[in-house]
Amino acid sequence: MGDGEADTLLDAARVEAGTLLDAVRALPPGRIVLPGTDAGTLLDRVRKAADEIGAGTAEGEAVALCAGNSPAWVTAFLALLAAGTRPLLLEAGTPEAEARRLLQAAGGGRSLTVPDGDGDLSLVLSGPPGEPHGPGPAVLLPTSGSTGASRIVVRAEASLLAEGRRYRDGVGLTGRDTLLLPVPLSHAYALGWLFGGLLTGASLLPVPPTALGRIAAELAGGATVAALVPSIARLLAARRLRAGGPRQRPGDGGPAPAERPGPAAAPALRLAMVGAGPVDDRLDRAFEEAFGTPLARNYGSTETGAVFAGRARIEPFCVGTPLPGIAYRLAGEDGETVPGGAPGLLHVRVDGTWHAMGDLAVTVPDGLRVIGRKDRAIRRGGRWVSPLEIEEVLRGHPDVRDVRVTARRGRHPGEDGIVAEVSAARPGLAPEPLREHARRELAAHKVPDEFLIRTALPTSAAGKVRASPRYRLTRRAAEAARAYKTSEVLFALHGLGALDRLAEGAEAADLARELGCDADALEWVLRAAAGLGVLTTGAAGDGEPRVRAAELAAFVRLEEHLSRGPVTREEIAAVTRTGVARRPFEETGPAGPDGLVTVYQDAMNGPSARARAALGLRLLKPEAGARMVEVTAGPGRYLERLLAADPTAGGHLLTVGRLSGPPAPAVAAAVAEGRVTTGPEPPRGAADFCVVANAVHGPGPGSELAVLLGSLRPGGRLLVDDVFLPPAGAGSELALDWLTHGGTAWPAAGDLIAGLSREGARVSRHLPLEESLCHLIIAEEAS
Repeated sequence: MGDGEADTLLDAARVEAGTLLDAVRALPPGRIVLPGTDAGTLLDRVRKAADEIGAGTAEGEAVALCAGNSPAWVTAFLALLAAGTRPLLLEAGTPEAEARRLLQAAGGGRSLTVPDGDGDLSLVLSGPPGEPHGPGPAVLLPTSGSTGASRIVVRAEASLLAEGRRYRDGVGLTGRDTLLLPVPLSHAYALGWLFGGLLTGASLLPVPPTALGRIAAELAGGATVAALVPSIARLLAARRLRAGGPRQRPGDGGPAPAERPGPAAAPALRLAMVGAGPVDDRLDRAFEEAFGTPLARNYGSTETGAVFAGRARIEPFCVGTPLPGIAYRLAGEDGETVPGGAPGLLHVRVDGTWHAMGDLAVTVPDGLRVIGRKDRAIRRGGRWVSPLEIEEVLRGHPDVRDVRVTARRGRHPGEDGIVAEVSAARPGLAPEPLREHARRELAAHKVPDEFLIRTALPTSAAGKVRASPRYRLTRRAAEAARAYKTSEVLFALHGLGALDRLAEGAEAADLARELGCDADALEWVLRAAAGLGVLTTGAAGDGEPRVRAAELAAFVRLEEHLSRGPVTREEIAAVTRTGVARRPFEETGPAGPDGLVTVYQDAMNGPSARARAALGLRLLKPEAGARMVEVTAGPGRYLERLLAADPTAGGHLLTVGRLSGPPAPAVAAAVAEGRVTTGPEPPRGAADFCVVANAVHGPGPGSELAVLLGSLRPGGRLLVDDVFLPPAGAGSELALDWLTHGGTAWPAAGDLIAGLSREGARVSRHLPLEESLCHLIIAEEAS
């Protein structure tokens, strides 16, 4: 772009547009605003899509937009605004039930489907019509994050335009910039940048936050501004330093901010700004060491948008100074302004309105330093203690993945206890090493009183650790108290030997005669089972899939054992008291040759499991002589199938858990021949494929992603074949199995995919199987 065109863009960007589309119209039509798309083409696509949307919606109607970052998302969002609707922005992957609930709360009913690809959009509206609601164009933003229960914030388009101008006038975003947006566009922080980018004519690069390889490629390819959140900045720095190695200052062992490790890490990057979370000293140093550009800071809220910004090389947790048009004050509990240098509750004035931000902060030479949320801030004697500082220190421990520090309120002011919830990066983490680490790094009054070791802490799409939810009983509790009767009637039918006949369809009288039962009593049981949804009286082919009686019987037999053994009310309560490591199942174990091991393996390795193994191998496409590591709680069915197809293949079998049973005969024979090895540690860096079958939730190596990925040669692939919890409803009861006799790692498919991303892997295939809760997930090293 020549200087003349850049000057024209800057002049156009100064136009005080009344709408976001007005701002795009003010840009030169040939200006590239999205990959492969200029402003004129974008306007044409938006106009066409808006006509389609407007034909089926009412002015002011809330319409849900739930999709991942892409140029198509930007077009769909602009089209919703142009059609006069109020977009309800949902994170990609929002469960359907949650999306319906939020849409209903917003007064809407329709959702907009965004197709793949970046060409002309053919958008599809689905769902019942909503009602017009509220004056003027606006965007609806659900929020929970670190602040509590979910609610919907209404941001007027004028407010978002004003925020865009703050990025232009206060942050320095211009039409010369290439703006990298790897933060979910549904998040308020990314949305402000989007408005700023379209106002100024910057070239936008919306990238999914999990695509670390692509984000790094865009940085290397010439992005000049990157809008980041702490989790993404931390992952990018770790990934870059692993690949290129840190540079050192001569003689002092510290990082050299002016140098970049290796060529083209981020040759054009002039501004990397982090918002939606704190920047501590460790993250600041790591990012500058990795990319040669220090981190700038951004602070705001969903309601206000960005209100503070700070240039780079300022103190930890500092958010800088107010953006143009923003005023602030720090107040005490009585509402009076606190003296300079004293902590106070932050209030900001935006567009003439004062907002309580809910944070404690203090004025420092670099601007404003945030201590933490008011409801999380900790008072010890006469001193405030920042949870953010404690979290920073604990994240520095090598065995810690993430931390949430909260106050345990005392009886009197100044008597708060400090509780640190820590998710472990590897098994076996104990509180005492963390306590010793904290004592070395923190003043005595800042050391947590209690350390709770957690498998994982819930995070938002922007990587922020969410607030701990509050649980309350619902009216379904009474229904749940009766639910055991549904399983008991199924167990009774199994005990009577009725399942085979019922799979084909049978009349009560015929069945009573065959089973030697009282016809009236059996008829009553069958009616009850039909009312509970266990049976149907509909004709075959009326939408009900065919039931495999033998496979169902194996699962029913397994559940009968579990209902009298590991998954009883007594066992659940016992595990809750002692924790997973000391649960009763570990003390007693599965019983006898006809006990739980046999029943479990019969249920887990039926026709459906064998069909998944066949499908998984077809997806992997192993070449002759392939080497496979299989980590499994079963007989090694993937290795069994691979060995049958290729006598030159081999690998390693690693069985986990107390229910794994013996290996398949073909695998045992290959072990005897030396083609397959066994043992608790897979060979490192030698396998073409690593398969985790019914073992990714742990305990043991099946849940340790770094170990699994470390078993692969360069270019190797990881396949996970397992069941995952649904967001709610049927299938959620599996969580009790994992608690009482399994493992609790990676409970949802999304958790596993996010964990793989943190380890530098990219999911290339995710195949949920509709007939079950099973998923096939294939990952490889991110490029």
